[in-house]
Amino acid sequence: NGFGLLAELGRDCAGAVVVVPAGAAAPTPETGSIEWLDDDALAQRIADLPRNPLGVADAGGRVRLSLAGVQPKLVVTRAPSGRIGQPTGGAPSTHLIKPAQEQYPDLVANEACCLRVARATGLRAANAEIVEIGGRDCLLVARWDRTIDTGGRIVRLHQEDLCQALGKLPAAKYEVEGGPSVAAMVELLRHLGAPTLARDLVELVRAVALNVVLGNADAHGKNYAVLYEPLGVGRLAPLYDVVSTMVYPELHRSLAMTIGGIDDPDEVDARAWRRLAADAGLGGQLPRAIREFAGRVVDSASVVRDAARVEGWHRPVLDEIVDHATRRARRLEV
Repeated sequence: NGFGLLAELGRDCAGAVVVVPAGAAAPTPETGSIEWLDDDALAQRIADLPRNPLGVADAGGRVRLSLAGVQPKLVVTRAPSGRIGQPTGGAPSTHLIKPAQEQYPDLVANEACCLRVARATGLRAANAEIVEIGGRDCLLVARWDRTIDTGGRIVRLHQEDLCQALGKLPAAKYEVEGGPSVAAMVELLRHLGAPTLARDLVELVRAVALNVVLGNADAHGKNYAVLYEPLGVGRLAPLYDVVSTMVYPELHRSLAMTIGGIDDPDEVDARAWRRLAADAGLGGQLPRAIREFAGRVVDSASVVRDAARVEGWHRPVLDEIVDHATRRARRLEV
């Protein structure tokens, strides 16, 4: 059950939550340690993910690292020198490694491209880079729920994904199954009332638009989050897990969150955004703003695609992403 899972996997959760067995001392930066890995050892940990999907087991065979999500990932700590290791004893991690998957070709380049497009449009998004480990492309993603204090120590920042923040179980992460809607996310940010509210509302709506234009049908309630900064102020977290799912025909096409009641991404037009604006109290100028932003997404996707060619990580999937974005942006002119 959930409590049993927390007992085994709770030492390095998302955010600032740490769960240890009753009577055990909570880990501190001083009690934890890092098992530094050479290239071969790191490659072996990546290869072991199908058998050990949450990381490395301790001496008793018990996994002590956990982070939700469909994609296999290794939770690691990266030193300023670039050295990579796995945290033990409750030490906080700083990065995630997502290896390539055979069933979804070029997934690493796909996510790297989409995150870079997000940043190019002015959105805050997780920092990620493509690295080769054991001959396999991997995405190295910096955790946005970690920071460094003045003493150089890794500090956990608390976060809640929007299913958690809205009291929705993970099984209800899609709107059609009772999960969060765009209007509900907007209302949550208003309720939190952060000093950055106006900026956060703009970022949230643009993030939703970015996912629609890039063809990410899986942008559900667990792929948006609230980050509680050191003073306890809750604001929208940087964007993460942005992948163009539309380039994989076997994946579901319906949007995880509807736009004005529309879940078919090919049918999302200015009228759908107008209905969403009315539902969420976002003002009548939203469709025009979204149309302008969609143009920026297309331009940024083209620039990132061309940069990938120069930098040596271009894949055919990037051309498909640009084509999808161009078609979706044109739809908003209707």
